[in-house]
Amino acid sequence: MKIQDPKFDKEIQKIKDQENDPVKAAWLQKSKNLLMEVVDIVNQKDSSLLSKNKTFTIPDFSEEAEMLEWAGIGFGEDEVYRISKSIKRLAIMSGADRLRLLGKIYGTTKDYWIAVGVLAQAEEKDEDPLVEKRGEGANAMVFWVTDNLLNDWIQLPDVKPSQVQVASMIKHVFTGNLNATIDSCPPFPGKERHLLRAQLARIVHATSIIPKGL
Repeated sequence: MKIQDPKFDKEIQKIKDQENDPVKAAWLQKSKNLLMEVVDIVNQKDSSLLSKNKTFTIPDFSEEAEMLEWAGIGFGEDEVYRISKSIKRLAIMSGADRLRLLGKIYGTTKDYWIAVGVLAQAEEKDEDPLVEKRGEGANAMVFWVTDNLLNDWIQLPDVKPSQVQVASMIKHVFTGNLNATIDSCPPFPGKERHLLRAQLARIVHATSIIPKGL
């Protein structure tokens, strides 16, 4: 985006009017909160949201963004900075051991930002004996999503074998609403959040590189 100096008084007034826009003002405030919140959370050592003496590993996303740009994929400097701050905040709040940005999935109304990591905390035991427990198989990784980097991240539920099976048989365009109903044939056992989790499991396993013999 190119910045041009205003040449007329009416252009200066237009800029002032934009500054008073409540929607833009709310966005600016959320951006400021994101920049300051990580520091505030770290300073709150007695906060119930944090695990004492917890360490985590996250990549330097600014360096990863440079490599992605070499491949022709770019988010822009402002977005890269917001992604980096948002991922760091998620790491602190979630208690994950390792965390990184997986990518972005487009929806008809909103888009999903996807983060993936390792979380030792176990889910409630499922009645289905075929469901792999946390840390194994399709549930080896935990996924978080958000439709806005300035908002909180939502942890997706662990995936069931029946969901992965049906997900491989249907085509569905995501809406951006995690509670949306899936209208498909065969019927999908769950909402859009469950389908998103199943498709993410399939994507990660289909794109993993495993050296021969391991």
